[in-house]
Amino acid sequence: MPRLNKDLPGAEPVDGFGALLGPPAILPAGTELRITVALLRRPSDEIEIYWSEIQVDRQLYRVPRRALQTALAA
Repeated sequence: MPRLNKDLPGAEPVDGFGALLGPPAILPAGTELRITVALLRRPSDEIEIYWSEIQVDRQLYRVPRRALQTALAA
């Protein structure tokens, strides 16, 4: 499983249906994750912002795709 090389701010905890469960979190560098949905777009977005869904332990998070790519970059 991949690990974050940099902190990942703005990780929104969600349930299995995509509903928010709390405020955004910062996932620290070194966190091991699994990408569950590589690319999605929230219907409420007015501009083209793409997201990914990741799983850390048993918690799902929705994160901005660009931020995830930056945090995974070596």
